[in-house]
Amino acid sequence: MIFNVLTVFRELYMSPLKYGIVSKAIKTKKIKINLYSYGDFLKEKERIDDSQYGGDSGMVITYDKASRAIDKIKKNNPETTIVFLSPKGKLLNNKLAIELSKKRNITLVSGRYEGFDQRLIDNYADLELSIGDYILSGGDISALAVIDSVSRMIDGVVGKRESVIKETFQNSLLKNSVYTRPISFKKNRVPKVLSSGNHKKINEFNRSSSLNLTLNRREDLLEKANINIQERDELKKIKVKNNNSNIYLALVHYPIQNKKGEIIKTSLTNLDIQDIARSCKTYGIKKYYITHPVKEQRKLAESVINYWEDSEINRTENTKHDAIKLIEVTKSIKDAIRSIRLIHNKKPKIVATDARIMHNMVNYPELKEIIELEDSPFLILFGTGWGLTKEVLQNADYILKPVGGYDNYNHLSVRSAVAIILDRLFGCKF
Repeated sequence: MIFNVLTVFRELYMSPLKYGIVSKAIKTKKIKINLYSYGDFLKEKERIDDSQYGGDSGMVITYDKASRAIDKIKKNNPETTIVFLSPKGKLLNNKLAIELSKKRNITLVSGRYEGFDQRLIDNYADLELSIGDYILSGGDISALAVIDSVSRMIDGVVGKRESVIKETFQNSLLKNSVYTRPISFKKNRVPKVLSSGNHKKINEFNRSSSLNLTLNRREDLLEKANINIQERDELKKIKVKNNNSNIYLALVHYPIQNKKGEIIKTSLTNLDIQDIARSCKTYGIKKYYITHPVKEQRKLAESVINYWEDSEINRTENTKHDAIKLIEVTKSIKDAIRSIRLIHNKKPKIVATDARIMHNMVNYPELKEIIELEDSPFLILFGTGWGLTKEVLQNADYILKPVGGYDNYNHLSVRSAVAIILDRLFGCKF
Protein backbone atom coordinates (compact mmCIF):
# COMPACT_ATOMS: atom_id res chain seq x y z
CA MET A 1 0.00 0.00 0.00
CA ILE A 2 1.29 3.44 -0.95
CA PHE A 3 0.09 6.57 0.88
CA ASN A 4 0.79 9.91 -0.79
CA VAL A 5 0.23 12.85 1.56
CA LEU A 6 -0.12 16.43 0.32
CA THR A 7 0.29 18.92 3.18
CA VAL A 8 1.22 22.46 4.08
CA PHE A 9 3.47 21.25 6.92
CA ARG A 10 5.41 18.14 5.96
CA GLU A 11 7.36 18.36 9.25
CA LEU A 12 4.24 17.38 11.24
CA TYR A 13 4.55 13.81 9.93
CA MET A 14 8.20 13.18 10.70
CA SER A 15 7.91 12.21 14.36
CA PRO A 16 4.60 10.22 14.31
CA LEU A 17 5.83 8.05 11.43
CA LYS A 18 8.96 7.05 13.35
CA TYR A 19 7.17 5.10 16.04
CA GLY A 20 4.73 2.23 16.58
CA ILE A 21 2.99 -0.06 14.15
CA VAL A 22 3.10 2.39 11.22
CA SER A 23 6.89 2.72 11.58
CA LYS A 24 7.29 -1.07 11.56
CA ALA A 25 5.00 -1.34 8.54
CA ILE A 26 7.21 1.14 6.68
CA LYS A 27 10.39 -0.75 7.62
CA THR A 28 8.91 -4.10 6.51
CA LYS A 29 7.66 -2.45 3.29
CA LYS A 30 4.02 -3.30 4.00
CA ILE A 31 3.29 0.37 3.40
CA LYS A 32 5.15 3.26 1.79
CA ILE A 33 4.51 6.93 2.55
CA ASN A 34 5.38 9.74 0.15
CA LEU A 35 5.18 13.23 1.68
CA TYR A 36 4.50 16.16 -0.66
CA SER A 37 4.42 19.82 0.34
CA TYR A 38 2.28 22.41 -1.44
CA GLY A 39 5.32 24.67 -1.18
CA ASP A 40 7.31 22.43 -3.53
CA PHE A 41 4.97 23.43 -6.36
CA LEU A 42 4.88 27.18 -5.74
CA LYS A 43 6.84 29.75 -7.67
CA GLU A 44 8.81 32.45 -5.90
CA LYS A 45 6.62 34.73 -3.74
CA GLU A 46 3.48 32.65 -4.45
CA ARG A 47 1.12 31.63 -1.63
CA ILE A 48 -0.98 28.50 -1.50
CA ASP A 49 -3.90 30.40 0.07
CA ASP A 50 -5.99 33.42 -0.83
CA SER A 51 -9.00 35.33 0.54
CA GLN A 52 -12.54 34.11 -0.09
CA TYR A 53 -14.94 35.41 -2.65
CA GLY A 54 -18.04 36.75 -0.91
CA GLY A 55 -16.21 38.59 1.85
CA ASP A 56 -16.13 35.94 4.60
CA SER A 57 -13.05 35.84 6.82
CA GLY A 58 -10.42 33.13 6.52
CA MET A 59 -8.08 32.04 3.75
CA VAL A 60 -8.72 29.25 1.24
CA ILE A 61 -6.31 26.86 -0.50
CA THR A 62 -6.28 27.97 -4.12
CA TYR A 63 -7.44 25.88 -7.04
CA ASP A 64 -4.77 26.75 -9.59
CA LYS A 65 -1.74 26.29 -7.33
CA ALA A 66 -2.92 23.18 -5.43
CA SER A 67 -3.87 21.53 -8.70
CA ARG A 68 -0.21 21.57 -9.76
CA ALA A 69 0.66 19.36 -6.78
CA ILE A 70 -2.26 17.00 -7.28
CA ASP A 71 -1.55 16.65 -11.00
CA LYS A 72 2.06 15.74 -10.23
CA ILE A 73 0.98 13.12 -7.67
CA LYS A 74 -1.49 11.64 -10.16
CA LYS A 75 1.21 11.52 -12.84
CA ASN A 76 3.49 9.60 -10.47
CA ASN A 77 0.58 7.41 -9.24
CA PRO A 78 -1.89 6.98 -12.11
CA GLU A 79 -4.26 4.63 -10.21
CA THR A 80 -4.30 6.52 -6.92
CA THR A 81 -7.53 7.11 -4.99
CA ILE A 82 -7.64 10.78 -4.02
CA VAL A 83 -9.08 11.46 -0.56
CA PHE A 84 -9.65 15.01 0.69
CA LEU A 85 -9.64 15.39 4.49
CA SER A 86 -12.56 17.61 5.40
CA PRO A 87 -15.14 17.99 8.22
CA LYS A 88 -17.77 17.92 5.45
CA GLY A 89 -16.72 14.43 4.34
CA LYS A 90 -18.00 10.93 4.93
CA LEU A 91 -17.32 9.79 8.47
CA LEU A 92 -14.44 7.35 8.85
CA ASN A 93 -15.41 4.08 10.54
CA ASN A 94 -13.95 0.60 10.78
CA LYS A 95 -15.86 -0.67 7.75
CA LEU A 96 -14.55 2.17 5.58
CA ALA A 97 -11.00 1.62 6.89
CA ILE A 98 -11.23 -2.01 5.74
CA GLU A 99 -12.47 -0.92 2.30
CA LEU A 100 -9.63 1.59 1.93
CA SER A 101 -7.07 -1.03 2.99
CA LYS A 102 -7.90 -2.95 -0.21
CA LYS A 103 -6.64 -0.04 -2.35
CA ARG A 104 -3.09 -0.16 -3.64
CA ASN A 105 -2.49 3.58 -3.70
CA ILE A 106 -4.18 6.39 -1.73
CA THR A 107 -3.51 10.12 -1.87
CA LEU A 108 -4.50 12.07 1.25
CA VAL A 109 -4.98 15.78 0.55
CA SER A 110 -4.64 17.71 3.80
CA GLY A 111 -6.08 21.20 4.08
CA ARG A 112 -5.54 24.24 6.31
CA TYR A 113 -7.22 27.58 6.93
CA GLU A 114 -10.87 27.63 5.80
CA GLY A 115 -10.48 24.63 3.51
CA PHE A 116 -10.21 24.06 -0.23
CA ASP A 117 -11.52 25.92 -3.22
CA GLN A 118 -14.56 23.76 -4.00
CA ARG A 119 -13.38 23.23 -7.58
CA LEU A 120 -10.46 21.15 -6.26
CA ILE A 121 -12.89 18.73 -4.63
CA ASP A 122 -15.25 18.75 -7.60
CA ASN A 123 -12.50 17.92 -10.08
CA TYR A 124 -10.16 15.67 -8.10
CA ALA A 125 -11.82 14.02 -5.10
CA ASP A 126 -12.71 10.33 -5.22
CA LEU A 127 -13.71 10.60 -1.57
CA GLU A 128 -14.14 13.40 0.95
CA LEU A 129 -13.40 12.05 4.43
CA SER A 130 -13.89 13.24 8.02
CA ILE A 131 -12.62 11.62 11.23
CA GLY A 132 -15.32 13.16 13.44
CA ASP A 133 -17.85 15.89 14.00
CA TYR A 134 -15.44 18.49 15.31
CA ILE A 135 -13.03 21.06 13.88
CA LEU A 136 -9.23 20.70 13.80
CA SER A 137 -6.62 23.26 12.77
CA GLY A 138 -5.93 21.27 9.63
CA GLY A 139 -6.18 17.91 7.95
CA ASP A 140 -2.82 16.54 9.09
CA ILE A 141 -4.06 14.90 12.29
CA SER A 142 -6.88 13.41 10.23
CA ALA A 143 -4.42 12.12 7.62
CA LEU A 144 -2.31 10.44 10.32
CA ALA A 145 -5.46 8.85 11.79
CA VAL A 146 -6.43 7.50 8.36
CA ILE A 147 -2.93 6.10 7.75
CA ASP A 148 -2.95 4.38 11.14
CA SER A 149 -6.47 2.93 10.94
CA VAL A 150 -6.15 1.76 7.33
CA SER A 151 -2.65 0.31 7.80
CA ARG A 152 -3.84 -1.89 10.66
CA MET A 153 -6.22 -3.63 8.27
CA ILE A 154 -3.45 -4.64 5.86
CA ASP A 155 -2.30 -8.25 6.28
CA GLY A 156 0.98 -8.48 8.14
CA VAL A 157 1.00 -4.96 9.61
CA VAL A 158 -0.30 -6.08 13.03
CA GLY A 159 1.63 -9.07 14.37
CA LYS A 160 -1.39 -11.13 15.42
CA ARG A 161 -4.32 -11.05 13.02
CA GLU A 162 -6.50 -12.16 15.94
CA SER A 163 -5.77 -8.83 17.68
CA VAL A 164 -7.25 -6.89 14.76
CA ILE A 165 -10.29 -9.13 14.59
CA LYS A 166 -11.07 -8.64 18.30
CA GLU A 167 -10.49 -4.87 18.41
CA THR A 168 -13.07 -2.26 19.31
CA PHE A 169 -15.69 -1.62 16.60
CA GLN A 170 -15.19 -5.02 14.99
CA ASN A 171 -18.73 -6.34 14.45
CA SER A 172 -19.86 -2.86 15.54
CA LEU A 173 -19.16 -3.58 19.22
CA LEU A 174 -16.90 -1.96 21.79
CA LYS A 175 -14.08 -4.21 22.97
CA ASN A 176 -14.60 -6.02 26.28
CA SER A 177 -12.84 -4.79 29.43
CA VAL A 178 -9.29 -6.13 29.77
CA TYR A 179 -7.07 -6.82 32.82
CA THR A 180 -3.48 -7.76 33.65
CA ARG A 181 -1.26 -8.45 36.69
CA PRO A 182 -1.47 -8.07 39.63
CA ILE A 183 -4.59 -10.17 40.02
CA SER A 184 -5.53 -8.19 43.14
CA PHE A 185 -4.55 -4.63 44.08
CA LYS A 186 -6.05 -2.39 46.77
CA LYS A 187 -9.06 -4.72 47.16
CA ASN A 188 -9.75 -4.53 43.40
CA ARG A 189 -9.61 -8.00 41.90
CA VAL A 190 -9.59 -9.25 38.34
CA PRO A 191 -12.86 -11.14 37.64
CA LYS A 192 -12.26 -14.76 38.71
CA VAL A 193 -13.46 -16.25 35.46
CA LEU A 194 -10.52 -14.68 33.57
CA SER A 195 -7.99 -16.63 35.64
CA SER A 196 -10.02 -19.85 35.67
CA GLY A 197 -8.47 -21.38 32.55
CA ASN A 198 -11.97 -22.23 31.28
CA HIS A 199 -11.79 -20.74 27.77
CA LYS A 200 -15.45 -21.26 27.03
CA LYS A 201 -16.50 -19.30 30.11
CA ILE A 202 -13.84 -16.66 29.43
CA ASN A 203 -15.16 -16.15 25.89
CA GLU A 204 -18.72 -15.91 27.23
CA PHE A 205 -17.61 -13.39 29.88
CA ASN A 206 -15.77 -11.24 27.33
CA ARG A 207 -18.68 -11.34 24.93
CA SER A 208 -21.06 -10.26 27.70
CA SER A 209 -18.66 -7.49 28.74
CA SER A 210 -18.47 -6.24 25.16
CA LEU A 211 -22.24 -6.22 24.75
CA ASN A 212 -22.86 -4.45 28.05
CA LEU A 213 -20.24 -1.78 27.42
CA THR A 214 -21.73 -1.10 23.99
CA LEU A 215 -25.24 -0.90 25.44
CA ASN A 216 -24.21 1.54 28.16
CA ARG A 217 -21.86 3.76 26.16
CA ARG A 218 -22.69 3.46 22.45
CA GLU A 219 -26.10 1.85 22.08
CA ASP A 220 -26.28 3.21 18.53
CA LEU A 221 -23.62 0.69 17.48
CA LEU A 222 -25.84 -2.26 18.39
CA GLU A 223 -28.14 -1.49 15.45
CA LYS A 224 -25.50 -2.87 13.06
CA ALA A 225 -24.04 -5.49 15.40
CA ASN A 226 -24.38 -9.23 14.86
CA ILE A 227 -26.18 -10.37 18.03
CA ASN A 228 -28.30 -13.45 18.56
CA ILE A 229 -31.86 -13.60 19.91
CA GLN A 230 -30.80 -14.59 23.43
CA GLU A 231 -28.29 -11.73 23.64
CA ARG A 232 -30.89 -9.30 22.35
CA ASP A 233 -33.38 -10.41 25.00
CA GLU A 234 -30.77 -10.02 27.75
CA LEU A 235 -29.84 -6.53 26.57
CA LYS A 236 -33.49 -5.52 26.46
CA LYS A 237 -33.96 -6.72 30.06
CA ILE A 238 -31.00 -4.59 31.17
CA LYS A 239 -32.41 -1.59 29.33
CA VAL A 240 -35.86 -2.02 30.87
CA LYS A 241 -34.32 -2.24 34.33
CA ASN A 242 -32.28 0.94 33.84
CA ASN A 243 -34.83 2.97 31.91
CA ASN A 244 -36.41 6.12 33.33
CA SER A 245 -39.93 5.03 34.31
CA ASN A 246 -41.08 8.58 34.90
CA ILE A 247 -42.53 9.25 31.46
CA TYR A 248 -46.22 10.11 31.12
CA LEU A 249 -48.40 10.90 28.12
CA ALA A 250 -51.58 12.93 27.78
CA LEU A 251 -54.02 13.05 24.88
CA VAL A 252 -55.53 16.55 24.98
CA HIS A 253 -59.05 17.39 23.76
CA TYR A 254 -59.12 20.91 25.21
CA PRO A 255 -57.76 23.53 24.69
CA ILE A 256 -57.33 22.69 21.02
CA GLN A 257 -57.20 24.79 17.85
CA ASN A 258 -59.42 24.30 14.83
CA LYS A 259 -58.42 25.11 11.26
CA LYS A 260 -59.24 28.80 11.80
CA GLY A 261 -57.11 29.00 14.95
CA GLU A 262 -60.15 29.16 17.25
CA ILE A 263 -60.03 27.40 20.63
CA ILE A 264 -62.34 24.39 20.70
CA LYS A 265 -63.08 21.05 22.36
CA THR A 266 -62.68 17.94 20.23
CA SER A 267 -64.65 14.72 20.50
CA LEU A 268 -63.19 11.52 21.85
CA THR A 269 -62.23 8.90 19.24
CA ASN A 270 -62.62 5.28 20.38
CA LEU A 271 -59.60 4.10 18.40
CA ASP A 272 -57.35 6.57 20.24
CA ILE A 273 -58.09 4.92 23.56
CA GLN A 274 -56.76 1.43 23.01
CA ASP A 275 -54.28 2.12 20.20
CA ILE A 276 -52.41 4.84 22.10
CA ALA A 277 -52.54 2.75 25.28
CA ARG A 278 -50.87 -0.10 23.41
CA SER A 279 -48.12 2.24 22.16
CA CYS A 280 -47.62 3.48 25.74
CA LYS A 281 -47.32 -0.08 27.03
CA THR A 282 -44.88 -1.00 24.25
CA TYR A 283 -42.51 1.89 25.01
CA GLY A 284 -42.64 1.86 28.81
CA ILE A 285 -44.84 4.91 29.44
CA LYS A 286 -45.93 4.95 33.08
CA LYS A 287 -49.42 6.36 32.61
CA TYR A 288 -51.62 7.53 29.74
CA TYR A 289 -53.99 10.42 30.53
CA ILE A 290 -57.05 11.13 28.42
CA THR A 291 -58.08 14.71 29.20
CA HIS A 292 -61.54 16.07 28.43
CA PRO A 293 -63.56 18.82 30.17
CA VAL A 294 -66.96 17.36 29.16
CA LYS A 295 -68.38 14.86 31.65
CA GLU A 296 -70.22 12.83 28.99
CA GLN A 297 -67.03 12.40 26.97
CA ARG A 298 -65.14 11.23 30.07
CA LYS A 299 -67.91 8.73 30.77
CA LEU A 300 -67.68 7.48 27.19
CA ALA A 301 -63.93 6.93 27.63
CA GLU A 302 -64.50 5.08 30.89
CA SER A 303 -67.19 2.87 29.33
CA VAL A 304 -64.79 1.88 26.52
CA ILE A 305 -62.08 1.16 29.08
CA ASN A 306 -64.47 -0.91 31.19
CA TYR A 307 -65.51 -2.90 28.13
CA TRP A 308 -61.94 -3.93 27.39
CA GLU A 309 -61.24 -4.67 31.04
CA ASP A 310 -64.35 -6.84 31.47
CA SER A 311 -64.59 -8.42 28.04
CA GLU A 312 -64.38 -12.14 27.38
CA ILE A 313 -61.36 -11.45 25.17
CA ASN A 314 -59.44 -10.03 28.11
CA ARG A 315 -59.72 -13.32 30.00
CA THR A 316 -57.85 -15.27 27.31
CA GLU A 317 -54.39 -14.10 28.40
CA ASN A 318 -54.11 -11.79 25.39
CA THR A 319 -51.60 -9.38 26.87
CA LYS A 320 -52.42 -6.43 24.60
CA HIS A 321 -55.29 -5.66 26.97
CA ASP A 322 -52.86 -5.03 29.83
CA ALA A 323 -52.27 -1.65 28.18
CA ILE A 324 -55.75 -0.48 29.25
CA LYS A 325 -54.55 -0.43 32.87
CA LEU A 326 -52.26 2.50 32.00
CA ILE A 327 -55.18 4.83 31.22
CA GLU A 328 -56.47 7.53 33.57
CA VAL A 329 -59.28 9.86 32.50
CA THR A 330 -58.99 13.48 33.74
CA LYS A 331 -60.72 16.79 33.16
CA SER A 332 -57.67 18.76 32.09
CA ILE A 333 -53.92 18.96 31.60
CA LYS A 334 -53.70 20.54 35.07
CA ASP A 335 -55.36 17.48 36.60
CA ALA A 336 -52.84 15.21 34.87
CA ILE A 337 -49.98 17.37 36.17
CA ARG A 338 -51.50 17.26 39.67
CA SER A 339 -51.70 13.47 39.49
CA ILE A 340 -48.03 13.20 38.50
CA ARG A 341 -47.00 15.66 41.22
CA LEU A 342 -48.67 13.42 43.84
CA ILE A 343 -46.63 10.44 42.61
CA HIS A 344 -43.25 12.19 42.42
CA ASN A 345 -43.65 15.13 44.77
CA LYS A 346 -42.54 17.45 41.96
CA LYS A 347 -44.06 18.99 38.87
CA PRO A 348 -43.30 17.16 35.62
CA LYS A 349 -41.38 18.77 32.77
CA ILE A 350 -43.86 19.41 29.95
CA VAL A 351 -43.04 18.31 26.41
CA ALA A 352 -45.50 19.58 23.80
CA THR A 353 -45.84 18.16 20.29
CA ASP A 354 -47.02 19.86 17.13
CA ALA A 355 -47.12 19.20 13.40
CA ARG A 356 -45.77 22.66 12.58
CA ILE A 357 -42.16 23.83 12.57
CA MET A 358 -41.46 26.55 15.16
CA HIS A 359 -38.47 28.34 16.60
CA ASN A 360 -36.53 26.74 19.45
CA MET A 361 -37.93 23.25 18.99
CA VAL A 362 -35.99 20.39 20.54
CA ASN A 363 -34.89 17.44 18.39
CA TYR A 364 -35.17 13.78 19.36
CA PRO A 365 -31.53 13.07 20.34
CA GLU A 366 -31.52 16.22 22.51
CA LEU A 367 -34.75 15.33 24.30
CA LYS A 368 -33.66 11.72 24.74
CA GLU A 369 -30.44 12.91 26.41
CA ILE A 370 -32.34 15.37 28.64
CA ILE A 371 -34.69 12.60 29.80
CA GLU A 372 -31.80 10.23 30.51
CA LEU A 373 -29.87 12.81 32.53
CA GLU A 374 -32.69 14.33 34.59
CA ASP A 375 -34.56 12.65 37.42
CA SER A 376 -37.71 14.72 36.86
CA PRO A 377 -40.90 13.15 35.56
CA PHE A 378 -41.89 14.17 32.02
CA LEU A 379 -45.37 14.63 30.57
CA ILE A 380 -45.63 14.48 26.77
CA LEU A 381 -48.69 16.28 25.40
CA PHE A 382 -50.39 15.25 22.16
CA GLY A 383 -53.12 17.43 20.71
CA THR A 384 -56.16 16.41 18.71
CA GLY A 385 -57.93 18.49 16.06
CA TRP A 386 -55.49 21.01 14.57
CA GLY A 387 -53.15 20.85 17.52
CA LEU A 388 -52.43 22.34 20.92
CA THR A 389 -53.13 26.04 21.46
CA LYS A 390 -50.38 28.67 21.46
CA GLU A 391 -50.79 29.11 25.21
CA VAL A 392 -50.15 25.43 25.89
CA LEU A 393 -47.13 25.45 23.58
CA GLN A 394 -45.70 28.61 25.16
CA ASN A 395 -46.05 27.18 28.67
CA ALA A 396 -44.29 23.91 27.78
CA ASP A 397 -40.69 23.31 28.84
CA TYR A 398 -39.91 21.80 25.44
CA ILE A 399 -41.62 21.67 22.05
CA LEU A 400 -40.66 18.58 20.09
CA LYS A 401 -39.95 18.74 16.38
CA PRO A 402 -42.73 17.21 14.28
CA VAL A 403 -42.58 13.85 12.55
CA GLY A 404 -43.40 13.50 8.88
CA GLY A 405 -41.99 12.95 5.42
CA TYR A 406 -40.32 15.41 3.06
CA ASP A 407 -43.59 16.29 1.36
CA ASN A 408 -45.60 19.27 2.63
CA TYR A 409 -48.53 16.96 3.38
CA ASN A 410 -48.41 16.21 7.10
CA HIS A 411 -51.72 15.02 8.49
CA LEU A 412 -50.82 11.90 10.44
CA SER A 413 -53.43 10.65 12.88
CA VAL A 414 -52.50 11.31 16.48
CA ARG A 415 -52.26 7.52 16.95
CA SER A 416 -49.59 7.31 14.26
CA ALA A 417 -47.72 10.33 15.59
CA VAL A 418 -47.66 8.88 19.11
CA ALA A 419 -46.24 5.56 17.89
CA ILE A 420 -43.55 7.22 15.75
CA ILE A 421 -42.47 9.72 18.41
CA LEU A 422 -42.32 7.13 21.19
CA ASP A 423 -40.27 4.84 18.97
CA ARG A 424 -37.80 7.63 18.20
CA LEU A 425 -37.40 8.44 21.88
CA PHE A 426 -37.64 5.04 23.53
CA GLY A 427 -37.57 2.42 20.76
CA CYS A 428 -35.19 -0.52 20.69
CA LYS A 429 -32.79 -0.12 17.76
CA PHE A 430 -31.05 -3.52 17.99
